[in-house]
Amino acid sequence: MPAQLAMLEIPGIQIAIGLGLWQLRREQCRRESGPGLEGDSCRRSGQSARAVLHELLTGRSLLLLVGGLLIGLVAGAEGSRPVQPLFDGLFRGALTLFLLEMGLTAGAKLSDLPRVGVFLVAFGILVPIAHGCPGVWLGSLAGLSTGGCMVLGTMASSASCIAAPPAVRMSLPEANPAFSLTAALAITFPFNLLFGIPLYHHVAAMIASQAVAYD
Repeated sequence: MPAQLAMLEIPGIQIAIGLGLWQLRREQCRRESGPGLEGDSCRRSGQSARAVLHELLTGRSLLLLVGGLLIGLVAGAEGSRPVQPLFDGLFRGALTLFLLEMGLTAGAKLSDLPRVGVFLVAFGILVPIAHGCPGVWLGSLAGLSTGGCMVLGTMASSASCIAAPPAVRMSLPEANPAFSLTAALAITFPFNLLFGIPLYHHVAAMIASQAVAYD
């Protein structure tokens, strides 16, 4: 499941960065173009799906995420043992400092939240449900147990608050971290703990009972 979590985060982060890059390029075209000239300006500046896709596939965030998985796969348990103390000790301390720094950065921009507050709350609740329930169903198709389906649904509905922020900051330094961190830590995380996990377990149990009935 930890490896599955990393594999789920890779396309999620890339889609988010892709949407951000696409929007930035469109805004750049609007600024540089006069009335009726936006299409020509965008073509001259490389505004296309191919340009955004190239930037995604060659970006540092994708290389780090995929590279980390491949290194772990090639090294295996024995190969990673010499560097295990780094992750058991120093990494946790560095992660704590990183999360504190992200919190300070987000706190400095909290004044922007009121203008998107209602949308952010709705997004932080409805999107996890829309992702979690299909995740439970896909887990049942993969032959997972009821608990396994629930865990997969929970992972599919969860928001990344460790891997995604630095990946987005590298590719989209203009993005406001207050929005993403507030949605992830203040909305989606408590929602999943209180309501999401019981909901996904209920859906998994229903699917399992229906499968037994059909058998």
